[in-house]
Amino acid sequence: MQKNGEEYELFVQDIYKILNCADGLKDVVVQHDVKIEGVSREHQIDVYWQFTCGTVTYRVAVECKDYKNPVTAEKIEAFRATLLDIGDIHGIFAARNGFQSGAQKVAKTYGIQLVQIREPLESDWRGYIKDIHINYTFRFVVNVRPHIYVNKEWIEENEIKQKIAGFKEKSDQTYIVKNKGLTNEDRITVKQLIDKLPSDEEGRDRRYLFEFDNAYLEYEDEYIKIDKIEFTYDVEFSYDTQHISMMNMARAIVNNVITGESFLIDITGNVKNWGKAEK
Repeated sequence: MQKNGEEYELFVQDIYKILNCADGLKDVVVQHDVKIEGVSREHQIDVYWQFTCGTVTYRVAVECKDYKNPVTAEKIEAFRATLLDIGDIHGIFAARNGFQSGAQKVAKTYGIQLVQIREPLESDWRGYIKDIHINYTFRFVVNVRPHIYVNKEWIEENEIKQKIAGFKEKSDQTYIVKNKGLTNEDRITVKQLIDKLPSDEEGRDRRYLFEFDNAYLEYEDEYIKIDKIEFTYDVEFSYDTQHISMMNMARAIVNNVITGESFLIDITGNVKNWGKAEK
C-alpha cells in the first residue's frame, strides 16, 4: 500500500536533478507529474525529463512507488505497458523499499532500470565512519603587560623626557619600525607581536622577550629608539567539543538494482560511490 506517493515522487525528482547534474546534464529540466500522449491514451508520468545528444532526443520516464513492501513483477509489467504505448522512451522504476526477485527478472528482460531511492539507514554505515567527535582547545593571551627597554644613548642624545601616550590602549596603532629610513625598513605593530606570544601552556605571569637592533617604537609620528620589549602575560584555555553525525549529512541512498551501483547523496548535493546495491 502506498505510504505517501506525491511526497516520495518529489523526493525522487530532487534526487534525479542532482544525479543528472553529476552526469553533466546541468541544463536538463526534471519535471514532476507530466502527461504524455501514448498510442491508445494519455499517460501520467511521475518524474520525466528529456535531453538531446547530437541529433538524438532521449526521453526518460520514472515511475515512483513508496510501498511498504518490495515492488512486485505485476507493477513492472504495468509500467512496461505504459512505456510501450508511449514509445521511444527509457523507463526507470524507483521504489523506497526495493523489488521482489520476480520484478527484477521482468525488468532485466525488458531493459527497465530498477532503482531503490530512500533515506539513509543506520545499517548503511557499517564499515564507514558514522560519527566524528572534535575536541577544541581555545587559547587566549590575556592581561598583557609590556615592559619597554629604551635605548639610553638615544634618549640622552635627543633629550627625550616624555612618554608616548596611548601605547597600551592602541597596540594595533603602535609600531615597531626596524631599520627606519633604510631600504630594508620593516614595520610591525605591537599587537602583531602580542599575537606571536607563545600560548602552548596555560599559566599566569608568563614572560617573553623580543630583542631588536636599530628599531624604533612609533605612535602618532613620535619615535623612541628601543632595544627590546618584554611581555608579561597570562594564558587561559577554554574547551569545547563538536559532534558531527554523518547520518545528518546524508540525504539519500541510491541503489541501482540492475547494475549493482550504489551512491550516497549528501545534503550539499555531492554524489559518492557507496558500496554494493541492495537486491
